[in-house]
Amino acid sequence: MVIFDNPATVPAPAEYIMDNITAILAAHSATLADVVNIRTYLTDMSRLPEYGKVRAACFTGTPPTITTVEVSRLFIPGALLEVEVLAIT
Repeated sequence: MVIFDNPATVPAPAEYIMDNITAILAAHSATLADVVNIRTYLTDMSRLPEYGKVRAACFTGTPPTITTVEVSRLFIPGALLEVEVLAIT
């Protein structure tokens, strides 16, 4: 687990999360192309464009369905976002 010291930045934790998701998928013989749904929880919806750029760079083909919601806080203190994906192989 990595806690990012700078709560002013979204791209670094978003890239870290996407790297972890890619590794988890690979461990199960899947790729980001197998992702059919992404659910993201943001603590500040105004940060969506920053996160969206990172997400768009990861999903270059037909994008999966996307649900993004704003929450007041996440389990890890100071976390800006949480991402879960559903992949079908």
